[in-house]
Amino acid sequence: QAILASRAKEVSRFSRFSGPLLCIPPHMMATHEEGPMSWLWPKDIVCKTFSSSSKTASTAASPRDLEEDLDRWDRERAFDIADSLECGLAREIATEFMHPLRRSSKLWRFHVVRSEDKMQYRLFSDGGDFLMYARAHLEACRVDLFLYDPSEEGRLYDPSRPAFTMSFSKDKSEWRLVQERCEHCRSLPQHLSCSSRGKQQVATIRHSREPIGDGIFNCMEVQIPSLYSDGSRVVWCPMLGRGDLAGPHDDDAGEVQTLFTKQPTWNDEVESLVLDFKGRNILSSAKNFQLSQPQKPGHVVCQYGKIGPTTFSLDFKYPLSVVQAFGMSLTTLFWT
Repeated sequence: QAILASRAKEVSRFSRFSGPLLCIPPHMMATHEEGPMSWLWPKDIVCKTFSSSSKTASTAASPRDLEEDLDRWDRERAFDIADSLECGLAREIATEFMHPLRRSSKLWRFHVVRSEDKMQYRLFSDGGDFLMYARAHLEACRVDLFLYDPSEEGRLYDPSRPAFTMSFSKDKSEWRLVQERCEHCRSLPQHLSCSSRGKQQVATIRHSREPIGDGIFNCMEVQIPSLYSDGSRVVWCPMLGRGDLAGPHDDDAGEVQTLFTKQPTWNDEVESLVLDFKGRNILSSAKNFQLSQPQKPGHVVCQYGKIGPTTFSLDFKYPLSVVQAFGMSLTTLFWT
């Protein structure tokens, strides 16, 4: 059983692996696995993967007790993951959703389906593949994001263990998206990681409102970690000496990228604010937005628009990642 648990724990490093079960030494495990979305990422991306976990426990427990509980949870979960891997269902590498999409002149197409109570959201690829699930907790001022769909069969969805969380301020104007298991700290004991120091920041979003014509424009300003010249990402971990992603920052360092909402125009004929969502038949909604970089204000890198009663298109491209774009779309929760 000890050998099986050890091998299953190694298996948990893989994401949606559909091939034969392989036992590979940890130092050789360095590639993004093939899956429904693998064609979106650059083929030369190498992501070292580690197995990690965190668990809420009472403050009375000692660090050693906490680590023993975590190990026990990992062993139990590893068996579930191994079973799911045989069915091609396991999706344990959150890093996959952190990589920017492959460079393209066009926007990659996705869509978001909202529940009737407007508290649950599911992200799908244009082909209909499920990618992420999000659930809003209004009283806790938090949105949890998961790699598993709770409506699907299996035991891997755990509502207490989201892959990402996004908190928002009381006035709903400031949002912060973090990865629960930091890429830099995931191999460290919990008490030595950034889990109690803010966690790895993925994006920060600020909202404001401006009058345009007879309408009100919902504005969004986004900060995301930048990319190095070799294509690798800046890991925004407080244990690496990084402060608040929201700034202020040294512009010369180039470690943060900023995106702004593209300003709509007032149309007297339809008596509404309008944006040109090229290639999309968009319905009128206060939640519709487009984002661009300040150096290229006319170049849209992300757009979100209503296409049905509970369905929204989400189209984006490099330098954004799947979780960043999905997170930004979720911040329109209160836009009216």
